[in-house]
Amino acid sequence: MLKGLKFIFFKNFSKIDAILKFPNLKQGEIVIQVGFDMTSAVTSDLFELYQRVTPKGIVIGIDPDPRNHEIANEIITKNKLNITTIQKGTFSKKGQTNLLLGKISSWNQLDNIPIDTSADYEEKEIIVDIDTIDNIVKDLNLDIEKISHINLTCNGAEYYTLLGAKNLLENAKNISLTIIAGRYDESGILEGKPDYELILNFLKELKFNAKFKRIHQFFWWGFIVRTLINRDWIYNKNNYGLIMAYKGTKKTKWYQSFS
Repeated sequence: MLKGLKFIFFKNFSKIDAILKFPNLKQGEIVIQVGFDMTSAVTSDLFELYQRVTPKGIVIGIDPDPRNHEIANEIITKNKLNITTIQKGTFSKKGQTNLLLGKISSWNQLDNIPIDTSADYEEKEIIVDIDTIDNIVKDLNLDIEKISHINLTCNGAEYYTLLGAKNLLENAKNISLTIIAGRYDESGILEGKPDYELILNFLKELKFNAKFKRIHQFFWWGFIVRTLINRDWIYNKNNYGLIMAYKGTKKTKWYQSFS
């Protein structure tokens, strides 16, 4: 009974969470999720995005970990969801690299960027394909003008992923972005600078409006989520932040938050 109540709670929590995290999304749009953690499938960004664009929308989920794909694809097949999964890492160029496997998938990290030494890794790594978002969009024959949102949660590879999406970002007319950045570990420093500074400058050059906030500064995370879920493992510590960016009509909402 307790397990069932917990599932119902998180299912309803996920509905509210999806609205606050992705308020600009509408039914029928195309969205891209880069990095999806299946440790808790009910609250995974992959499925929260789908809630916002279903029934006619399309979600593209990109992640290099085969374990995440096994769990996600089972749910997608069972529920006949319009989600396409791509088993690759994202970067500024095409190639291969090693994926350091975390003891939970949210700690996974590509080894071609500064490594987060605070994460708990398994004693193994696998070779994975990496590619650019521009290449993936072209291979899937997606209409750039219909892509309305990209959510980047790829453990330190966000900046290089954006470099590999330059064509999409330049040519999209109405699009919003949410990008995890500002980690306090080694993966948050790129080319001697905080990654959020590099990302904000890059997006500014592409005519995006963008801002960066620490995760505890959001009302939904800083008060509501803390009160309901009490994630002691992350509070009273240095935490990452979120870049919210847009161009065209996909303006950031005053109540937009993250979890």
